[in-house]
Amino acid sequence: MQTNKAIPTDRRYPLRMPKGWEPPVPAWSSTFMDTQTGVSMALVGFQHPAGMDVMPHMAELHAVLESAEICDLLTSDAGGGLHETTCIAYWRNQDAAKATMSSGAYTAFWKKHIDADGYGVIKECVNIPFNRTETLFSGPVHDHGYSQMREGTVGPIPHHQYWGGMRDRIPLSAHDALEANGPVCVVEQNGNHVVVEAHENLCIIRSGQDWSNCDDEQLSEYIDTIEPTLKAGMAFLRDQGDEVNCYSCRYMKDIALDGSNLRRSCGIAYFRTMKDLENWSEHHPTHLEIFNTFLSIAPRYGPNLQLQLWHEVSVLPATDCSAEYVNCRAGTGWMPA
Repeated sequence: MQTNKAIPTDRRYPLRMPKGWEPPVPAWSSTFMDTQTGVSMALVGFQHPAGMDVMPHMAELHAVLESAEICDLLTSDAGGGLHETTCIAYWRNQDAAKATMSSGAYTAFWKKHIDADGYGVIKECVNIPFNRTETLFSGPVHDHGYSQMREGTVGPIPHHQYWGGMRDRIPLSAHDALEANGPVCVVEQNGNHVVVEAHENLCIIRSGQDWSNCDDEQLSEYIDTIEPTLKAGMAFLRDQGDEVNCYSCRYMKDIALDGSNLRRSCGIAYFRTMKDLENWSEHHPTHLEIFNTFLSIAPRYGPNLQLQLWHEVSVLPATDCSAEYVNCRAGTGWMPA
């Protein structure tokens, strides 16, 4: 099995992990079969007025994506009276993703909704080689995001809880500075229909929280102390993200197929580069508040922390990573404002 590929020891760019480092809280990473070289992901759904019931449309979407390995349903406040209700789907390989997204069922679904009035549709598709990604979990049994298809875990790992740990855990960073080669590019625009392609090394983070197993004490600490700082940071990235080169951020609540809320949430954000994500994480007060609030609570519990925290961070190749928006507000997702 592989852990998104092992962290290389032969490096052009040195690790940032301090000598003798011992993390203040434990963390684990996912392992996958050696025959699996990466994952494909698609975020598909609707941008719609806040009061609109789109769950019948989501049931259609869920049905046409049923061949995906994972289908997470989520909803978020997009600001300005709009919400976004989407599915994040994952496949073990690019061929399987392409087969689903080019199927007759999906094509019919997409055409039906791009021709509709009163709401917009979103499609963001990326391919993630394992040498360009890393996962991190606050416990060994958590499985969220694309790690729902993992084979196991490794840990506790040393390469975390210090600035630069994300980069250290991405194998390609040993020999590549992971810099952008230009802006995202609008490759097609026909009125309110926009197609955008990624530049090299666009950085995506999906970072989540699961409080379904929390007792009353730990639930209260999450709801009253941790979550408010998290929501403030996500709102900053959504509304003022251009200040830190964040293209977009969605703070999303997990939902069931009937629209009911689950006890999970996640943020998904696109940054121009990993360096931009690192700069926000290490220096911006909105993230430092999140980070320090967590560290004021988590070490008290150690391995008994019931709140499940996780993330997956990926630095994307430009090839086969694109997004499409119809009837959406300017600035949605990767779309320029």
